[in-house]
Amino acid sequence: MVPVDHVARLVVASVLNPPAPGLGVCHVTSHPRLRFNEYLVALETYGYEVPQVDYTTWSKAVEAYVANSGEEDHALLGLYHMVTSDMPANTKAPELDDSNAAAALRADTQRTGQDLSAGGAVTEATVGIYLSYLIQRGFMPSPPTKGRKVLPYVSLSEAQIKALEGIGGRGGGR
Repeated sequence: MVPVDHVARLVVASVLNPPAPGLGVCHVTSHPRLRFNEYLVALETYGYEVPQVDYTTWSKAVEAYVANSGEEDHALLGLYHMVTSDMPANTKAPELDDSNAAAALRADTQRTGQDLSAGGAVTEATVGIYLSYLIQRGFMPSPPTKGRKVLPYVSLSEAQIKALEGIGGRGGGR
């Protein structure tokens, strides 16, 4: 998971400062990586109840939920195969060489005034912003309990909401 603003900066920087021909691509990576358990802890930080359980217990609970939900068009159905296999053993993310990306971002420092070559990362604070946005857009409910931290305020104007409704994907065209 990488913040979209970092991806956008890297796209621009790599177009303006591409690697020399034949020297590869600019891999988009996160520094540091947010591990799934850290993501779940972030959800708890903001008041969502996400108990940590072992993988087998979680996998069986997801299978039972899908079997008993009666929904044929579940939003996460495309990921169901990951749950029914041994996800921890079968889904290892490779370490990518992002040296070309770092070089492009370093070279773009003069234009932007910021050295972003260390990379971008989703943090607990970023998760809070994402949650606030999803709540404001009606994609998920507010936290059921008070968390250790309050969700940040995300302001969307009516014009921004209208523009977002015209974008494709699950929220588009409503």
